[in-house]
Amino acid sequence: MPAKNDPKDLIRRVRKGEHAAASRALTLVVDEAPQAEELSRDFFRAAGTVQKVGVSGPPGAGKSTLTGRLIGAYRKRGQTVGVLAVDPSSSLSGGAFLGDRLRIMEHATDPGVFIRSLASRGMVGGLTHAIFGAVHVLEALG
Repeated sequence: MPAKNDPKDLIRRVRKGEHAAASRALTLVVDEAPQAEELSRDFFRAAGTVQKVGVSGPPGAGKSTLTGRLIGAYRKRGQTVGVLAVDPSSSLSGGAFLGDRLRIMEHATDPGVFIRSLASRGMVGGLTHAIFGAVHVLEALG
């Protein structure tokens, strides 16, 4: 059995649609682990193969409500959905605060939906520089 961080195994499993492998690959890419370069290089080949929508705004603007409704609309059309929710970083742990996810978590048990929260890690504008690699992982997942 391959190691849990084996890039070739993760690539194969992500491309097969395994959410657990995508989650592991996301962790490696976002944390810039030694395996991230090989993963990113392979997953980049899927770039541009899926529709991407960005939602941003101040607290209370309705981002979670809109995202939840978008997920529902895409799923009604039979499409799979991946969500990368970027939150401000905690100054204590460095992790995401995990803002209000109630409106999108209703879709969390749907096998056609993949939701992952990422910390902005203090980046101006709210997006971590690793967001592009994370998007490529989801593109490879399909």
